Amino acid sequence: MYTIASSILPLLVGAVTRDEEEFVTELRHLPDGWLAVGALSLLAVLCWAVIWMYRFDGRRGASPRVRIGLGIIRCMVIVTLAIVLLEPVRVRILRRWIDSYTVVLVDDSSSMGLTDRYRDDASSARVRRVLEGTATTSVRRSVLVDHMLSVDNNKFLSELADRNRIKLYTFSDEPQLIATIRASREEAAESDGTDDEPDSLFGVKDLDVELSATGSGTNIERAVRRAVESVGGAPIAGVVILSDGGFNQGASVEETARFASDRKVPLYVVGVGDPGSPQNVRVSEVLAPPNAFQLDPFSISARLAADGIDGQSILVRLLERNTSEGGRGRVVASKSVIVQPGGAIAPVTFERSQSRVGRFVYTVEVPVLENESVADDNSRQTTVNVINSRTRVLIIAGGPSWDYRFLSRLLERDKTIDVSCWLQSADLSAVRDGNTIIDHLPATAEELFEYDVVVLLDPDGQEIDEEWCKLVDTFVTDYGGGLLYGAARARTPTLMRDKSLKSLLDLLPVTFDPEADIVLNDVGYYQVSPASLDIPSQAMGHPIVQLAGDPVETRRLWERVHDVYWHYPVLRAKPVATVLMRHGSPRMRNPYGAHVLGAVQFVGAGRSGFLGIDSTWRWRRYGVELFDRFWIQFVRYLAEGKLLGGTKRGMLLTESEEFAVGEAVTVSARLLDRQYRPLRRDQILVQYEVDGDRGDLMLGVRADRPGWFEGRFVPDRTGSFRLSMKMPDPTTKDPVEVVREIRVTRPNLEILRPQMDRAKLTALADQSDGGQYFEVDEAVNLPGLIPDLHEEIAVRSRPTTLWDNWIILTFLLSLLCLEWGVRKWHRML
Repeated sequence: MYTIASSILPLLVGAVTRDEEEFVTELRHLPDGWLAVGALSLLAVLCWAVIWMYRFDGRRGASPRVRIGLGIIRCMVIVTLAIVLLEPVRVRILRRWIDSYTVVLVDDSSSMGLTDRYRDDASSARVRRVLEGTATTSVRRSVLVDHMLSVDNNKFLSELADRNRIKLYTFSDEPQLIATIRASREEAAESDGTDDEPDSLFGVKDLDVELSATGSGTNIERAVRRAVESVGGAPIAGVVILSDGGFNQGASVEETARFASDRKVPLYVVGVGDPGSPQNVRVSEVLAPPNAFQLDPFSISARLAADGIDGQSILVRLLERNTSEGGRGRVVASKSVIVQPGGAIAPVTFERSQSRVGRFVYTVEVPVLENESVADDNSRQTTVNVINSRTRVLIIAGGPSWDYRFLSRLLERDKTIDVSCWLQSADLSAVRDGNTIIDHLPATAEELFEYDVVVLLDPDGQEIDEEWCKLVDTFVTDYGGGLLYGAARARTPTLMRDKSLKSLLDLLPVTFDPEADIVLNDVGYYQVSPASLDIPSQAMGHPIVQLAGDPVETRRLWERVHDVYWHYPVLRAKPVATVLMRHGSPRMRNPYGAHVLGAVQFVGAGRSGFLGIDSTWRWRRYGVELFDRFWIQFVRYLAEGKLLGGTKRGMLLTESEEFAVGEAVTVSARLLDRQYRPLRRDQILVQYEVDGDRGDLMLGVRADRPGWFEGRFVPDRTGSFRLSMKMPDPTTKDPVEVVREIRVTRPNLEILRPQMDRAKLTALADQSDGGQYFEVDEAVNLPGLIPDLHEEIAVRSRPTTLWDNWIILTFLLSLLCLEWGVRKWHRML
């Protein structure tokens, strides 16, 4: 059992230790000082007295030799008893070495991948000394750090390891332990064969550090805190930080330094990068509609910003390419802009239209300046999906209402829409409306799924059964179709009470009021005076209600509309729905606010809409274009869900079109067979391509959603990634390819201030307990300032007595018996 002082225990908690064992013999009651002199004198006097007495013992039979022998025996007894009185013990001593640490934190954020130009001669000279004379016209920060820590030039780490163990971390938004490096004395112990440390420890020569520079932010405070806490109670000689000082996440410089100072941990900071004010021009944002119809005009707007080039003229170019094409694309437009004081640049807008169908990548770029350190932000792209202009629309109407008449004629005239109409009240021999004539209600998946949008205008529920409603549910939820229900007084109240149609009504973006009939009876089925429409402010920018390019003009046009006579009252909009219209009369309210007259929502892969009025045809008196634009935009909005994937049987989806480098990208695919049933496969291959390099990504089937596949990959570079997938189809040698384009960029936090922040790094070091800031070429002097703080503790076991045993007792008895026998033999008793 070992005894350890309570003051030592905290040092051992979490500390890495090495033990050496030895055994020593001690005398517990050994006196010291004058007492020891007195004890030795007394022992000498006793022994002299014994010898004197035996020398002058003249009794008969005792020869001088016998008397000397008896004196020696008696002295041995006295000495043995003296030793017993001193209480000899044997002690096991465990010498415990508590290793000290030097923590090295290496910035691996995205800004460490920037290339510095080093226009300042002093900064350029510093880098040249680090690289041992290599040209420094442009150097990546990560390359500079790799050189300092590389195997071929590891003097920095070797000298740090001369005194303490090293915990080497890389960090961005989170720290990551790379290795724990042995101290040099441990390397020597290993060569002597006495090292018993675990294999997880590395020697400096075994280590090869290479930064990826893909982190989304720089959180120095979290890295310092986690690294210091990771060593537990072991002594920390210092924390070495190699960074460009981009404090864009976590606590401030002051709080980070205070944390280290409170724990008596010095921060030794090495600044990496060019501290000079940068010259930079960047494309901050590119705005374009995600979808556009063939031959329709659309706008691409870009916002730019610049640093250090006030008054200069910049050429802004727009490049275009189809996702099925390689390369950067062709320049289709260009404009020149002047950088205003403070780096402000007026937004740049390009007008485009597209005659081809497909996904088109539009890149807005500006030229790289001669001394620009950040070239990754000089371009930004967006993808516009150009949809086939012939959108397939199916109108099902219970009777020839005015809304039906004007809407069917409008869609027939529109060249971008192919409409089929099924008027339920018409005779079987009647001539049907529409561009594509149908002679029966589409009732199978092959028939219904050919359409992009289904419009129900006060339908007759007798022709709609439960199976057809489930088919529409699948059409919207799984296959991305659009559904619009337009209420009217003739049939809607009856249809809403039909429980067999629940799967259809559940798709709509409103919750129906079980007391709707009471409300209708209260307000009356016919009103002689119209009420106004109210467009909520948050819906004014929605593409369905935009009647003009200017939001102010759009609001003015809607304020003129006062043609709400009858409406079907609903309880409220569903939580995920967007309310487009509300009743303008203060009487038409319930606990959830004014009655909802129009709403839309996403439902699975598709979209649904609800229109609670039957008098939109009256809007034509405010201008035919108001009625036409509203309905065309409504139909197109609902059709987008079906048309986004580029093929009716397959669709590639990502959470966004733009990701930060190092961020996980989740890719989903929805695939159908030729009968529009979920494709039955365990996995699907998706290929991605960037800068001529290709990679494979396997998407696994989702057990909870038949026909859906999902996988993830992490992009390791910036650029445009083209995702492509061949539709599985054994009946053809040329399967349809589904394509999606994503853009991987450097995180904005890392490039807003690309220069090395010397002031913050210096403050961080100075405000810690004994820290210091170093320029990159001064880092060679850093290891000599870090002390060796390892500790040695001797832990003693409980003493084992050596005198209280049968050997000592036997020895004493033997001596006394021997003396008695000799005296008896020579008749000296």
